[in-house]
Amino acid sequence: MPRACYSGGMDIRQLSLFRRVAEEGSFSRAAAVLGITQPALSRRIRALEEELGTALLYRNGRGVVLTEEGRRFSEAVVPVLEELSRIRAAAMAASGAVRGKLSIAMPPSVAASLAPPLLRHAREKMPDLELHLMDAFTGTIHEWLTSGRVDIAVLNPMRQNPAIHSEPLFDAVLYLCHAPGDARVAGLLNAEGDIPMAALAGLPLMLPGRHHGLRRELEAGFAAAGIAPGRIEDVDSLHALAHLVAEGMGYTISAWDALGMELRQGHVAATRIVAPVLLHEFVLATSAERQVSPAARAVIRFLRAEVRRLVETGRLKGLLPES
Repeated sequence: MPRACYSGGMDIRQLSLFRRVAEEGSFSRAAAVLGITQPALSRRIRALEEELGTALLYRNGRGVVLTEEGRRFSEAVVPVLEELSRIRAAAMAASGAVRGKLSIAMPPSVAASLAPPLLRHAREKMPDLELHLMDAFTGTIHEWLTSGRVDIAVLNPMRQNPAIHSEPLFDAVLYLCHAPGDARVAGLLNAEGDIPMAALAGLPLMLPGRHHGLRRELEAGFAAAGIAPGRIEDVDSLHALAHLVAEGMGYTISAWDALGMELRQGHVAATRIVAPVLLHEFVLATSAERQVSPAARAVIRFLRAEVRRLVETGRLKGLLPES
């Protein structure tokens, strides 16, 4: 631990600025997020280093990285800042208003359906709440939640972790996504216009890598059904998957909402997989090691209610958990 970390000269703002620079890995990006000038931010961090008597950041042409002393300092400071943030949010909640900062991460398929109504609700009902919305595949979100980067996560529960508290949210129905008018798929459909899971065996698939929950669920499903899929290529970008499928480069398996925009625009088509119907489970997750703030509880209540509304109206293609 840097010797000067016990000094009384540091203030919370200074520590928060340091944390943001460390997270962004760049003074320019951190300054843009914080809404201050880069020179002013640099001066505050330099003053902190001078007070501590050690370099916290190594500056290079690509940005900044933590020095060894900086890493240890960050590990000590981040929990303190998070606890102060929770204390502040709890105190503010006593007035009846939902305030503070809240980071929420979801897979792209879920964010497409939930992010717009969540942001509208926050603007109308929680104007004092500062939301940070993020999306990624569930493997990355899991890492964000365990590291404390996000407060609420929508996850696939394939990866168990005692440090995470989770509760069922909904099960998304999975579809085979393909180019419109694909003759190969047309020849595999049953009388109802669905595609049996066994028919997927010969199709070239493009799927997220093995560290993602959807991939692990699909591989477990293939194994349980005794199906040996053909060639599988790893594509860890939903945007790239949409373009590759639209170009007829192969097929992917996803929730309908993951490619909802492309489907509505007619660039991609989707066919439900049956025998069996494939489901992709999602849960609402928070850290089991940190107290859930009043703001987080309010947002979780909204997300539960909104998912129920979207599923019941058919706008979100999935099943609600049994009560």
